[in-house]
Amino acid sequence: MKNNILTIMFLLFTMSIFGQDRMYVTAKSGLIVRDKPSLESNKIFHLPNNTMTLILKKTGISLVVTDEGKEIKGEWLKIHGFDNGGNIGYVFGGFLTTEKPEIWYSGKKAYYKTYSYYNQQEGTFESSSISEKYLNKNLPAIQPNIDTLNPKKFPYFFNPQNREIVLFKNHKLNNLKPVGILKSLTQVRIDSTFYKLKYKDLTNCVWNRININGKYYYTDLDIHDFSLSRELINLNQKVEIIGQYDGYDGVYHLAYPEYFFLIFTDNKNKVIHKTKVLEFYLNDEFAMDEDILGLHWNGKTSKIKKL
Repeated sequence: MKNNILTIMFLLFTMSIFGQDRMYVTAKSGLIVRDKPSLESNKIFHLPNNTMTLILKKTGISLVVTDEGKEIKGEWLKIHGFDNGGNIGYVFGGFLTTEKPEIWYSGKKAYYKTYSYYNQQEGTFESSSISEKYLNKNLPAIQPNIDTLNPKKFPYFFNPQNREIVLFKNHKLNNLKPVGILKSLTQVRIDSTFYKLKYKDLTNCVWNRININGKYYYTDLDIHDFSLSRELINLNQKVEIIGQYDGYDGVYHLAYPEYFFLIFTDNKNKVIHKTKVLEFYLNDEFAMDEDILGLHWNGKTSKIKKL
């Protein structure tokens, strides 16, 4: 494992210093990676369309394939697959390009050519969703993903907090396209964040592209992106303590978590009970796990107190 990490770090270093080629898959169905530069060799993994990969070597072995009636010429290239445990293999280069697409992928993350942390403008951030004005539209309900917790595939949570919110097909503020209404808590995966801050603009201009049940949506509401999991041994259950990073003025999600709620599951991660957002505020920038876990839940008052 240590050797794989060192190999990846070295490859990233050489790529940045010596200009190793980053290329992007253009095949709609993706590219098969093989253990040798031959169509008869073993398949070892798959690169989806628009995936970024690193070219290690040009083999000089030419190949011509036919795709949708067109001849595609290229050569076998030796590549490094970041998303496949550091595996190295060979692909047909006719379906790779050096031109970065508008959206490209690496693992479960998506990256956009025109939006990044570095092109944001300094300003003040305040959570204030603009989705409410779209609630009068006749939109379908979006089914939540919450029956069984899957922290590897969906590590975060989106909590409407007893209200309805609109999710969108895009994030263009001057031409938003609403696609559905979410009414209850759901697991999500964030694959991109878009910063649209303007100087002293107090509206929420930070958007996330999220995945719910395999479908992508955009939202300007904050995600619950902090969690701790503990086993309740005597009950044969687990509890997930979930919070939302607040952020500071001009900075997004770089502060202590607040707005906590709890999810109780059995040992197979099936959800047994969900609480509402608790009337509890940590208010401690440097709190550690033990500070959050050193709490006592009072069922009579539905409040949580420090032990």
